[in-house]
Amino acid sequence: MFEAKKGPGQGRPFAPWRIVVWLVMLLAAVGFVINGYAAVVIGQAVLAMSDPVAADMNPKIALAWSVGYAIAAFITMAIALSTLRWRERARGVMRVIATLLAVWAAWTAWIAFGQWEQLGVVLGQAGLPPDLLAAGTKHRNILFVGLLLKAVSVPVLAWLSWVLGTVRVRQQFAAPAL
Repeated sequence: MFEAKKGPGQGRPFAPWRIVVWLVMLLAAVGFVINGYAAVVIGQAVLAMSDPVAADMNPKIALAWSVGYAIAAFITMAIALSTLRWRERARGVMRVIATLLAVWAAWTAWIAFGQWEQLGVVLGQAGLPPDLLAAGTKHRNILFVGLLLKAVSVPVLAWLSWVLGTVRVRQQFAAPAL
């Protein structure tokens, strides 16, 4: 009675790497919002300061870090979106971004591990007040969770960088036949 209309065939198969690119894009969006807001707050504080030399920390460094991080996060979001839209040039740039993020996560995980160890030594000392011990234990647990997340992200990002360079994925970025 009714014939099913056949649409165009599936040109590209399911690609698990796209899920990781989505996660990178979403986490970059979170970083963009957080650091964009921080840049605004720090910028207002810098403008309100009467004597920036007397401050304990140079707020201009914090402002530059927040602005730089927000710009890098925005570029990462744009490249990830372009990769998800099957743009060949974005695929290559996404490989570089994934490699840089893997190296960054490994380096910051190493630093967090050192802080986690040092905090364990400090908390192991006798005579600490209970409120300080509770706060230190909470901070140590937060460091540990961050360390685990970074430890998981390093091989995932390295895999993403590798898989975006494989022949199978590069062929998926070729223009689909019409």
